Amino acid sequence: MKQFFKILFASMFGAILAFILIVVIFVVIIASSTGSTTNYAEKNVLVFKNVVSVGECTTADKPSVLSQYGEQSQVGLYDVVRSLEIAAEDDKIQGIVLQDVVLDAGYTTVFELAEALKKFKEKGKFVVGYYTMLSQKSYLLSSVADEISMNSEGEAEFHGISSQSIHYKDLLEKVGLKPVVLRCGKYKSYVESVTQNKMSDENRYQKQVYIDGIWKEYESQIAKSRPILVNDLNKLADSVLVCTPDELLSYGFIDKIQHVDEFWKTVKNRMNIDEKDSLNQVSIETYVTEQNEKRVTNTVEKDKNIALVVAQGSIEYGTSNESSIGSETYMSIFKKIRKDTSIKAVVFRINSGGGSSLASELIWREVALTAEKIPVIVSMGDLAASGGYYIASPATKIVASPSTLTGSIGVFGMSMTAEGLFNKIGVNIDEVKTHKHSDFGTISRDLDPVEVAAVQKVIDKTYLTFKQRVAAGRGLTPAAVENIAQGRVWTGRDALSIGLVDTLGDLSVAFQVAKDAAFLENGAYGVKIYPNVRPWYEVLMSDVSSQTSVMEKVAKEMGLTKVLRNAPKENGVYAQLPYYFMLQ
Repeated sequence: MKQFFKILFASMFGAILAFILIVVIFVVIIASSTGSTTNYAEKNVLVFKNVVSVGECTTADKPSVLSQYGEQSQVGLYDVVRSLEIAAEDDKIQGIVLQDVVLDAGYTTVFELAEALKKFKEKGKFVVGYYTMLSQKSYLLSSVADEISMNSEGEAEFHGISSQSIHYKDLLEKVGLKPVVLRCGKYKSYVESVTQNKMSDENRYQKQVYIDGIWKEYESQIAKSRPILVNDLNKLADSVLVCTPDELLSYGFIDKIQHVDEFWKTVKNRMNIDEKDSLNQVSIETYVTEQNEKRVTNTVEKDKNIALVVAQGSIEYGTSNESSIGSETYMSIFKKIRKDTSIKAVVFRINSGGGSSLASELIWREVALTAEKIPVIVSMGDLAASGGYYIASPATKIVASPSTLTGSIGVFGMSMTAEGLFNKIGVNIDEVKTHKHSDFGTISRDLDPVEVAAVQKVIDKTYLTFKQRVAAGRGLTPAAVENIAQGRVWTGRDALSIGLVDTLGDLSVAFQVAKDAAFLENGAYGVKIYPNVRPWYEVLMSDVSSQTSVMEKVAKEMGLTKVLRNAPKENGVYAQLPYYFMLQ
């Protein structure tokens, strides 16, 4: 018995000691990851370097010892733009260096970042770039720089834009799985990956029009910023593909070929710093984090505010996480905004390819109720299509970038039956039921005509509701909406011409429209941001609880989570783009 109590007390003591140790470690980590400020010199340079991931929301930057699978923290576009505005007035920031920056962002986001760099330069400060490897998106950002340099052995890629789709029809047939697909809209291409071996003619057409539109915007931006002929740009994209620094210099794409140490000497010269002295570099991620901390710490409540509601990811029923737009979360946000008498207007920033039609309808209702009370200005990011456009439709005004993918007014329903698979592997299903269709929805058999008609009725009703929401929100006739619906996607520039958006512009333009609609003066209002960024330790705990299988971890390492996180989570009708719309 004595031995038992010895073991018991020893175990208890060990558990308590382990708990205390864990608490101490977490306290140390928290202390080391918060409240720190950069030790600024009198002269500093802001640096975009290596991989910079820019989305709509700034995600909590976990301590490196706790990060998994090489995770890249994300900075929000609004936070970057606002930080660049602050840096432009910051006497201790002399300029910006873009060094081998690789942007993890969509083209529309890169266009907006380039515009923010232009405004930074207008304050008399410099922007310069240095590269060993130069991608199309990096060059789009760097094109606004005062000077671009490359290493003599560097490379650059110009190959235009492509969009691929993966098709599983033959694979599903081989294993005996049969997709059950019902849709409204001949351009609604989501389901083609399981029903066809290649793009439909309608889908190929709309995608070609869209990527051609993006490339035209790309050409325009480069031509405005650099002494480059569009024909030369297309010549390189058509034939050369991988360019040497000498070729780039001859065409005017870059200004100098030099070693990195020579480049930094020129930066010091711009800043009137002696070559022997050190130059203090501040990463854009660090600067954004510090400005956010200052905003939270030094916020003074104002009588008048604009609410910035940021929505990024797939639209889902329930609560949100870092990569989804949960109906409950956003319904609560808009209800809270309506109760806050200090909020005079809303900028609703949407970057979503849609998702659950029910969740979209629930959010739509709250946006519509809010727009009846105060101006709601939608700002569209890389994409605001399908369910993303559904929740935008009741806004007072809609602002889109010329390259924003928008529209896709259509819906679909999809499920999978495994009758063929069961037959192949020798599995037999037997059952008893009270009615003919009591097993409706089972994967063990195909749908019969009565069941197909029942599902199609729901999809037709959802499509009709979607079109009615758009018609009412945009002041269009049902016939006009049907003409531009059918699940087709449009660029922001084309969407303007057909009445789906009101103004072309970036996030700053949306704020200007909101300010004017609410009759607010510059500097006379504050900005309240929703939803709040969760602390890194909350994100960590949710990560731990969600990563329950080896397959999940493998999928994350392979990048498949970007595809899987947008896949439908539940049965129902969806207003959504293909799983992961990516432009190369």
